[in-house]
Amino acid sequence: MTSKQDEEDISPPTEFVVLGSLEVRRGSVLIPVTGDLQRRVLVALLLEAGRVVPVSRLVMAAWDEDPPDSAEHQVRKTVAKLRGRIPGGPEIIVTDGPGYRAVVDAGQLDLLRHQKLLRQARESLDSGEAQQAAAQLREALALWRGPVLAGSGGRVVDAASTALEEQRLTAAEQLYELCIDAGEAAEITGELRLLVDEHPLRETLRSRLMLALYHSGQQAAALDEFTRVRDHLADELGIDPGVELTGLHERILRQDPSLARPGRAAPRVPQQVAKVPHALPFDVPDFSGRSSELRGICDAARRAPEGSPTVLALDGMGGGGKTALAIRAAHQLAEQYPNGSLFIDLHGFTPGQTPLSVFHAQGDLLAAAGIPSEEIPTVPAGRAARWQSYMRGRRMVLVLDNAAASEQVRALIPASSDSLVLITSRPRLTGLDGAEWLSVGALPELDSHQLLRNTLGVERVEREPDAARELLRLCGGLPLALRIAAARLANRPYWTVQRLVERLRDHDRRLDELTSEGRGVAGALLLSYQSMPPGQRTAFRLLGHHPGRYLDTEEAAALLDTDVLTAEDVLEELVDVRLLEAREPGVYALHDLVRSFVQRVAQDQREPEDGQAVRRLLDHYLNTAEAACDALFPGRRRFGNHEETGRAGTEFDHKDKALQWLDQHRDSLLAAVDTAYDGGLLWHAARLPRELGFHSSIRGYDASANIALEKGVSASQQLGDRSLTRLNLMNLAMGKWRLGQLREAVARLEEAVELSQLMEDVQSEAECRARLGQAYNSMGDLERALRLCQEANACAQELGFTRLDGSSLSTLSLIQVRLGQFEEAAQSAERAVLIFDSIKEIQLSVDALSNLSQAMEGLGRFEEALARADAALERCQRMNMPSVLPLVLARRADVLVRLGELEEAADSAGHALTKATSSTDDIHRATVHLSVGRVMYAQHDLDTAQAQQLLAHEIACRMELRYDEACALWGLARTAEAQGRTHVAEQHRSAAGDLFSLMNVPENAR
Repeated sequence: MTSKQDEEDISPPTEFVVLGSLEVRRGSVLIPVTGDLQRRVLVALLLEAGRVVPVSRLVMAAWDEDPPDSAEHQVRKTVAKLRGRIPGGPEIIVTDGPGYRAVVDAGQLDLLRHQKLLRQARESLDSGEAQQAAAQLREALALWRGPVLAGSGGRVVDAASTALEEQRLTAAEQLYELCIDAGEAAEITGELRLLVDEHPLRETLRSRLMLALYHSGQQAAALDEFTRVRDHLADELGIDPGVELTGLHERILRQDPSLARPGRAAPRVPQQVAKVPHALPFDVPDFSGRSSELRGICDAARRAPEGSPTVLALDGMGGGGKTALAIRAAHQLAEQYPNGSLFIDLHGFTPGQTPLSVFHAQGDLLAAAGIPSEEIPTVPAGRAARWQSYMRGRRMVLVLDNAAASEQVRALIPASSDSLVLITSRPRLTGLDGAEWLSVGALPELDSHQLLRNTLGVERVEREPDAARELLRLCGGLPLALRIAAARLANRPYWTVQRLVERLRDHDRRLDELTSEGRGVAGALLLSYQSMPPGQRTAFRLLGHHPGRYLDTEEAAALLDTDVLTAEDVLEELVDVRLLEAREPGVYALHDLVRSFVQRVAQDQREPEDGQAVRRLLDHYLNTAEAACDALFPGRRRFGNHEETGRAGTEFDHKDKALQWLDQHRDSLLAAVDTAYDGGLLWHAARLPRELGFHSSIRGYDASANIALEKGVSASQQLGDRSLTRLNLMNLAMGKWRLGQLREAVARLEEAVELSQLMEDVQSEAECRARLGQAYNSMGDLERALRLCQEANACAQELGFTRLDGSSLSTLSLIQVRLGQFEEAAQSAERAVLIFDSIKEIQLSVDALSNLSQAMEGLGRFEEALARADAALERCQRMNMPSVLPLVLARRADVLVRLGELEEAADSAGHALTKATSSTDDIHRATVHLSVGRVMYAQHDLDTAQAQQLLAHEIACRMELRYDEACALWGLARTAEAQGRTHVAEQHRSAAGDLFSLMNVPENAR
């Protein structure tokens, strides 16, 4: 009887294929590996077969950028799944030190076989066995099925794939040289040409093709190959072919005897073939990307019914590479259409030319097909009939490029033919019945990067990777822009990529920089603009006053002074002419370069109504932002009214909708403040920043919001409006407080208090005093903070200002906790929570619940403290508040330590630390480090505890957070004592005691 172990021993080994799409097999059985994460992790291990791959590198391979907090855990979980899925998985993927190692041999992995054959080929060459080396090289190359993971493996895998591709090309060059030496030139010209088309800038490959053609008796073709590459390099890069290629060209010209090879095949006279037209333009050799579009075109051609043409209309903005795509597809499909190929430029958008008429287009096509001029009718009806008669029954590729409208191409489409008709146009040709449409958008980043490498050269791109990435961003994935940028750099070898990037950063000059020899992005867009009817041009010009890249129908309605449905129709028309991109229902986007263009048009062609359009847009922003913040922050004071702006703001029936609107329009609102301030619209510049400050208190972008608030203060002062000045000063102060800029926050608040007193505005003064109490609490001046908050709370209750009543109580409770007044703190916090719940205020209730948790902890009621912390966390996550989340997680960790739940405490503290590190707000960072230190101390990880406490101490000292500084010293004392460093512990404890005494913090609150 055969044991299970014996069966495993005789079963076929698991095999892996990575050169191309990933395959895992055992015998004839295909083992599915599903999901990008599993595929990327497995391939990353196989690419380093036999070597340890750290978990950190597997994280990089799995997530190109911004891995989740749980990335390492997910990688380990993925490895466990792979071990369970792959036969013999635990023996194939083994844990080794800081990572994992794939244990496979050349019989199991195509990559190892490929590399082994290449080594053997080198050894054969060294031994003088050329024929055997050629066989080994060919066998190695046969294993190549394409880029690793078919080019979708992410940055790490793609980098390895690029290196393997370079290895493959070097081997191919070596193979073809051996074949030419062996007299097999004629046999390899076809495959060589395909490889040259894939890598047109590789001069060594090109030289092999020229030699193969020459030794096959095709001297003219070999010379033509040199002309093609020379013209291409001159047009695109501004350089000449290298010395080796130029020398080969000269030797072929004079039929240099040194070119003779042993066993060279005798030149042959090319066979005569039937005369069919081949009129396609030169296929751009460095064509990059568009793989999905090419597949779509090929699929459409394959499924076409017999007897009728396949019509594919490619549309997209000028400079997007539509023509290059159509020509590449036509060349790839040419063999399937034996009756030839034709191309015509219809000049729909050609500078200085009017679109070609149907009559002239038919004549040009017939002439290109070889019809003598005397046989081409001179009347429209006869010419149309002659064109249709010519195409009838033929199977051809027809490229109708640069069409202006459906009418221009409709009569050019064969009525009865199995031909493929590829049409390119800027607007979508919706008037073509039976056509399939394909929109050609911006190139993805990976394809853009490849195009840049092809046009500029790999070495120069890799020398400045960061600058190259920014160059791609500034060119916006537009092939025309990328090619012009690359050509400029190629013509200026002494320029760095960074220098061009710096020039392109100048928004006003960017379009000028992307112009060369009469062609450029601005010229391409200008033709689209000029082709629009006057009303559409006016609408497009007005959109140039929009401050952001994304806009919705309501913003457009405000700019165009119309209703939302009419505005949507206008925007859709601009989508049709490819000057706008439809993102989602009701939301549109301007390509970065189109945005530069339309802003230039708006500036150069400014009309009297433009100023009113900007005012209407700012009114819309102000009204809607105020309505959104009113929904999110109930009970806050209102300033102004809708009558002042002339339009009613959108009403939000749910907080989520209000927050979503603010999130979506944040960048536009920030830019709108600049527009208003720079344009002298001071009232809007003074009002809008307040809403940004409120929104930032949830989303944590205070550095940007504070810049807007600084302009709000200036605009208010220029208006002489004390009330608005006071309001902006107070909001600016809170933004600075969240960034830990406490002295500046206090200075602004004291200015605001002074203004309130001058205006005799008791309510405003109470608000400012409450915020001063918050700032002084952070600075450790607890007695002054306590007094200010008590005064503000008394005033709020007297005036019936509910929101201030709750917020002053919440701050008061935190101060009372620090002063050891836990019963009073619990009462204050509970009252604050009740107030906030009564007005449905979520954001401030999170702080109040956290403070209540601290009070409960001080009273020894740990379960209740955890319940309040959990409630705060739930509300914080519901509102997605990144500025407060680290503090709430740290609060929860502190209580869990008290309860002895150290594992859960460590998880919560670690999450808090991660979020604090990625947050822009600094005011809570010391508190988070203190919490992590407490957890580490409880887990007896004293070195980590000390490191966290030192970080907390450094932050607290820098920001003058006296209470946090004292807590850090207190924690350091405990840690030093546990480490046996008694003298150091005494020093820290004494310093902490001095600070606590200065703040009147009793023993029970330390």
